[in-house]
Amino acid sequence: MKEAAAQGRSLIQRLVRRAVYEMPRRAAMQAGEAQRKFLLDATRTLAKHEGSLCEAYPQALLAEFALAISGDARRSGAMSFDSLELMGDEQMQENVDLLRLQQVVLAKVEADLAELNALVCAVQGLRTVQAERNPLRPEAYVRSLRTVTLQSPVPPAMRNCWMLHLGEAMAPELAAVYRDLGAMLRAQGVTPAGFVVTPSPPVPAARDASAPSDRLNVRELRSLLAGEFDEPAPVRAPVAAAHVEYSPTMPAAFEALQEMKQVDKVMRRMQQRGSPDDPRAAAQALGQEVVNLMVENIAGDARLLAPVQQAVRELLPALQRLVLVDPRFFSDRKHPARRLLDTMTQRSLAWQAAEEPGFQAFIDPLRQAVEALRITRTEGAEPFAFALESLEEAWGAEQERDQRFRERAVRALLRAEQRNLLAEKIAREMRARLDVPAAPREISAFITGPWSQVMAQARLADDTGAPDPGGFAALVPDLLWSVQPRLAASSVPRLARLVPQLVEKIGRGLALIDNPPASTQRFLAYLAATHDHAMQSAQQPERPVALSTSMTREELESMMGGDDDTGPGTWLGATEAEHSGFMPTHQSLAPRPLFKETQPGFTDTRPRDLPTLPSSALQPGTWVEMLMGGGWARFQVTWASPHGTLYMFGNGAGRSHSMTRRLIDRMLQGGTLRMVSGQAVVDRALDAVAQAALRNSLDIRL
Repeated sequence: MKEAAAQGRSLIQRLVRRAVYEMPRRAAMQAGEAQRKFLLDATRTLAKHEGSLCEAYPQALLAEFALAISGDARRSGAMSFDSLELMGDEQMQENVDLLRLQQVVLAKVEADLAELNALVCAVQGLRTVQAERNPLRPEAYVRSLRTVTLQSPVPPAMRNCWMLHLGEAMAPELAAVYRDLGAMLRAQGVTPAGFVVTPSPPVPAARDASAPSDRLNVRELRSLLAGEFDEPAPVRAPVAAAHVEYSPTMPAAFEALQEMKQVDKVMRRMQQRGSPDDPRAAAQALGQEVVNLMVENIAGDARLLAPVQQAVRELLPALQRLVLVDPRFFSDRKHPARRLLDTMTQRSLAWQAAEEPGFQAFIDPLRQAVEALRITRTEGAEPFAFALESLEEAWGAEQERDQRFRERAVRALLRAEQRNLLAEKIAREMRARLDVPAAPREISAFITGPWSQVMAQARLADDTGAPDPGGFAALVPDLLWSVQPRLAASSVPRLARLVPQLVEKIGRGLALIDNPPASTQRFLAYLAATHDHAMQSAQQPERPVALSTSMTREELESMMGGDDDTGPGTWLGATEAEHSGFMPTHQSLAPRPLFKETQPGFTDTRPRDLPTLPSSALQPGTWVEMLMGGGWARFQVTWASPHGTLYMFGNGAGRSHSMTRRLIDRMLQGGTLRMVSGQAVVDRALDAVAQAALRNSLDIRL
């Protein structure tokens, strides 16, 4: 990906030069003087900004690639169901035009992209091609192009002109990039993944692109959400499907369009609904189609178990009755019906199989609630509010138990994060001392690790304002002097006086942070051996005495709370770890290789710096799977610390774990943690409705 992003600089440079060559030719063909002048001004301005565009585009690509890897479906700026209500006509048209550009580019690079998909999937260890796993898809390049043009300080009309001509140049240049990347991977020994052959569905007959569309489009959907069916909709002017005068804006979520399995069937129903003269009847007809499509997408979500999918389908009649009288259900997240759907689907993600403990206790009350809603004839939101209340009561005992544990764990983790942040600051101050680098590595690791935690804990617990509560900072110079044999041997009486004081204060300080006794004893044993060495050297100055005790690398890493020398990392005491189910960052995870060899003698092509998961992808409510005890277990992010250094996870059986962000990144890179969902089930289904409406708007002028 770094190579692809680096090639982005030369890619956009070629796009700019193609556009700068073509735009004056277009200007010469214009009949009006104003349009000719505008195109020539846009050409000169684009040439002037070539350097800044070339500088920004690789970074924009890296950001898009990272989002693709994280599976973040609701990308920044992507049109979603929630955002549609607030969009103006111009913004809606720009979303449509940008999606059109993505599809034009995709169609022209399809052959080269197919080969690259196979190679990239092979590098990821996949045996068969999964095109969606390739982060280098055309839409990432198109969105990045839009991002950098939006950053340019030029008027919107000129920016849209740039996007038109840069977009026209994109396809042939991107195809060349794909060929170069494919050749590079083949040269490194990558063998393409195999393709799974599936029968193609019948190709539907082409519809006259100039004919008005009766299918749901973004204007109609926005009108439904905003309650705008009080006046007849304006007449829509048809536009040819081949029209390429784009005015792109924020990117549309192209991947979600590909995931929709039932859109065509629903759209056929929608073509038959006609255009009633009564605005209320039109709103009701649209509401029925939207709720049908939403339920089909929820029930088709592969993350849901079959019994939950069936419960969603059985809820459809009740939802159909609801939207006839209360269409605000779609846009109001606090609506009881919306909350019921969110609760039942998100809670169900705790189980990977219907046979797992706790699932039956979840599904039985849910089935009863759905059946009650199916047969009730009470209109409006009240039945859904009662059903939700009943379910929360049925699940309440387990929720109350989990809540008590989380509250206790959160208190422990908040204290730990506060102490660790202060300890990192203290450790930086310790490393800045001239005498710390000269000390034995065991001592410098101790001072910048556990002892920084001790000093931080003492400062946080102190309410007197003392500069050195407990005198723990004052110990550092004496400790450093005592472990330098040449200095200590020159003043044995002083060393003899210091040793008991050092041992007592070190023991008291480490107890303050609940340091494991075995770890404390190991360090004190090392310290005693160091002091004995100094005394023996003083007694036999002519014969140097070798130090026989040292600490292993594992002991040093444990002492540091991390696996490098950049600071103390995140460390929890034994009680804090017990209360929060903490998984130590330095534990052995036995990770699976992220990339597998595809042939004998395979050259290692793994990137050295894998992108980490964005913090936004680990918000509370997100579901992940962890490889634990030889099998995959599903957990939900239940809490994230204010500074994003600690996270807590819980599962359907009541088990909880907390871990550092560093460990999460290690597990992701090692393949022992994977994302299940970065977006709620209902949100994804409603976004798919909006994206279907967007796709249906490609051949009309809004």
